[in-house]
Amino acid sequence: MTSQAVAALLDRIGIQNPTFHAMAESLRVLVRENAPEAEEQVKYGGIFYSRAKPVCGIYAYRGHVSLEFSRGAEFDDGELLGDGEYRRHLKFIHPEDIDAARVGRYIAEAYSRA
Repeated sequence: MTSQAVAALLDRIGIQNPTFHAMAESLRVLVRENAPEAEEQVKYGGIFYSRAKPVCGIYAYRGHVSLEFSRGAEFDDGELLGDGEYRRHLKFIHPEDIDAARVGRYIAEAYSRA
């Protein structure tokens, strides 16, 4: 179920960039499939998912959409982007950049740690 805050954020993304809206929706489906009990809320300017601990977040920027893992450094396999102490992310510019199996594995890994 989508909260009003999440729906409003998705509407804003859709107005600014319909392609990014479609990518955010695709990522939401993958989060629901791979992190079924994660709570969805608007936080930090994006759609944030958590259980006991943070799982991930979907953020639309000017030139891309990212799926960010608050604890991604713990399971970084060299493919995740970022060099912060904790956070890592996947970056998507085009809908075909979203490989459902690959993205799902990252989400499931984050969910197992939350």
